[in-house]
Amino acid sequence: MNSNMPFVGAALRSVLVLDDEGIVLMMIEDMLRDLGVEQIHAFTDPAKALAVAAAAPIDCAILDVMMRGSPSYEVAEVLRGRGVPFVFSSGVSADQLDRRFRDVVFLDKPFSDAELIASLSKAMGLATA
Repeated sequence: MNSNMPFVGAALRSVLVLDDEGIVLMMIEDMLRDLGVEQIHAFTDPAKALAVAAAAPIDCAILDVMMRGSPSYEVAEVLRGRGVPFVFSSGVSADQLDRRFRDVVFLDKPFSDAELIASLSKAMGLATA
């Protein structure tokens, strides 16, 4: 992990994670725990993630772009409307994103801890070294 880890971790208390692959979801949860995130809202079901995205206090989110063939744009729209920064994470190309979300930080799968930290930092507008 890099020197930005404590800085990013201090800014993250609650993170929403949406991914349709359970093993990837667990990997991201482990990475976030290593950063010191206190509450991780992890979902494989977009409907459940949507309910949390609409109401829970969230510092940031990590969204898989394609959830069983359907994009996670509805969750992204709710987060954007609430001013919650988020990162798209996917194995699909960033140029396949809906035009509305071309400005969102994109994290290619697979990714390392350092890449996750850099992406979260960028999404949250935090300085990176």
